[in-house]
Amino acid sequence: TRLIDRAVPFCLVSNNTTHRPEELIADLVAAGFPVAEQHLIGTLGLGVRLLHQDGRTRINWLGTPRLASYWRAQGFTLVEDGPCDAVVLGVDSDLSMARLEQTLPQLHDHGADLVCLHRNLFYLDEGGRRRFGPGAWCGALQALMTTGTVLTVGKPEPPIYHEALERIGAEARETLFISDDPLSDLRGAKRLGMSTALVLSGKYRDHGVLGQLDQPEWPDYICGRLADLTDEIET
Repeated sequence: TRLIDRAVPFCLVSNNTTHRPEELIADLVAAGFPVAEQHLIGTLGLGVRLLHQDGRTRINWLGTPRLASYWRAQGFTLVEDGPCDAVVLGVDSDLSMARLEQTLPQLHDHGADLVCLHRNLFYLDEGGRRRFGPGAWCGALQALMTTGTVLTVGKPEPPIYHEALERIGAEARETLFISDDPLSDLRGAKRLGMSTALVLSGKYRDHGVLGQLDQPEWPDYICGRLADLTDEIET
């Protein structure tokens, strides 16, 4: 609310692959956040655009089945058996070995591309349990590929950060990127020259995870909750 009142541009950069963009915004609005769809840069929407740009319209969707209708509405044909343009990885907590094995001929024999909507190795489900994310499956499937290419849409790869900077009309050096994940989120922002802030109220409860990063990739700020960043944002 303060950012909006002061006309400070901002956006939400989301790796979510289980909900339609309008559903994410509706949930945030219901929780009291004054945001609209123009504030959201999502890996799902960006993935749709990048796939269309390259003519990859026949896809094997390895993500939550509830979004099958979303992909069809965006002009894609969903293929499980037989050749396809791309295998697209999202989050599916019930992804089976049988579904993974269906991609073997597509990637190995037919040269399909592998499009990973994000590289998170794990995520927390609604019960707070750690579950395998698309990054874990991407590492395995990538080894099967022959002539296809690999594209990562979301964090920590550059495309989604560049999209966000363009949306708010700012340079990287003018931007503060805030997240609870230094590996999948903040590292990518830092490499592009943004200031970064780690909030310890979500995925990680202490800063021990920073031992997995080189020191130049460490966040500029570490705080226990988002409200603690108020003074830094004011500055």
